[in-house]
Amino acid sequence: MSTDAESQNMKNTFQIALLLAVCAVLPISRGADSVLEPKSAKSSDAAGMGMELDVDYGYVAGSKSHSGGTDLGHVSEQNASLRYVVSPEITKNLLLRAGLEWERFSFGLNGNAPLPNTLQQVNGILGVDCQLNDQWLLRAEAHPGVYSDFKDFNFHDLNSPVILGASYLVDANLQWFLGVRVDPRSRYWVVPAAGVRWKFADEWTLNFLMPTPRLEYELNKQLQLFLGARMFGGTYRLAEDFGTAHTLPARYNDTTLDFFEVRGGPGIAWKILPNLALEAEVGCMFYREFEFNDPHVYVRSNRPAPYGQLSLHANF
Repeated sequence: MSTDAESQNMKNTFQIALLLAVCAVLPISRGADSVLEPKSAKSSDAAGMGMELDVDYGYVAGSKSHSGGTDLGHVSEQNASLRYVVSPEITKNLLLRAGLEWERFSFGLNGNAPLPNTLQQVNGILGVDCQLNDQWLLRAEAHPGVYSDFKDFNFHDLNSPVILGASYLVDANLQWFLGVRVDPRSRYWVVPAAGVRWKFADEWTLNFLMPTPRLEYELNKQLQLFLGARMFGGTYRLAEDFGTAHTLPARYNDTTLDFFEVRGGPGIAWKILPNLALEAEVGCMFYREFEFNDPHVYVRSNRPAPYGQLSLHANF
């Protein structure tokens, strides 16, 4: 490999690591909370049981993909996810978080492209939210489950990423977020993240909360326009015969794959009820990468492709 190629690979790896670091943590708030009521701005006097429900579906048109100098044709994509979390109050300043999450990526491949048709996770959510005082909120959360292509199942398919986050509430209009994500199966074991939610005008809010950072404009109490991005990422175990089935060397069998994708575009959010919102957005998928950890091989889609996304968020 030439020096220029090595330099470019190092540059690409650094960029991906940086992007993963940015989107690694879901702190105390999620992007949907800006459409509804930001959790970070809620009073700590609320008692009882909280509930969060997020449902998403998206489609990405075919994007030209390549591995090194090999053209792999156009790869399209469908993604769907479902996330349900309940938060019973243990004490006034301590909430338990327990729930389930499912996420699936399905790829439309060209011929025998050396990629999995499906990447999928089914996992639990177990953690706590702790309010230290009027300004500091902490979260610790584990996501134990199965992360694989769901072709076969063994111990290697199991994983449990851990998320640690902190929120600092300056006031109702400004909150800062810090966190770290730990995933022993990923090439990037430990990645930090930071974010902010800043309502800097009556109608404008900068909601830089990963993985859906965006700038929002409130048309009225029910409708909101936004311009932002979506970042997807995860680490998955491939089938024991993945390499063999794709006429690849045996070392591709039972290996791990890091997946990363960036999309961006405008959207609209409709608050159907005070605690129920529907979002629709369109835009471009700018970058997609599959990274085989052993051997260290990339498959990239860096030609823009149109996408559409529908999301439903409930928070009670």
